[in-house]
Amino acid sequence: MGNTQGKELSPQMKERVLKLFAKFDVDGSKSIEKTETIKYWKSNFAKLNTEELFKSVDTDNSGTISEEEWLNFWTSVLRSGHTEEEISDELESIETGSSWCKFENLEKKG
Repeated sequence: MGNTQGKELSPQMKERVLKLFAKFDVDGSKSIEKTETIKYWKSNFAKLNTEELFKSVDTDNSGTISEEEWLNFWTSVLRSGHTEEEISDELESIETGSSWCKFENLEKKG
């Protein structure tokens, strides 16, 4: 599989990841709060999806997800061996209201 340590998201993928972040961040605060994700998912297991999302992405356990944490999460998905195509499929799934996917074996930052 080669060295994935230095892999970064392509500019197009970074833009796509940030567009999804903005869909969650309805108040434009540059951070996602649990109330925003619950509203986003409505009744589609909103609380469960929110808990899994925050467990995966809120690395400083602040109760909010910053843009930096969001980008770091998707970069770690890429570095763990997933392709940008797989990431794109997952983003599309989330954009259409599907459940949060729990990615396994991601490298932990910090």
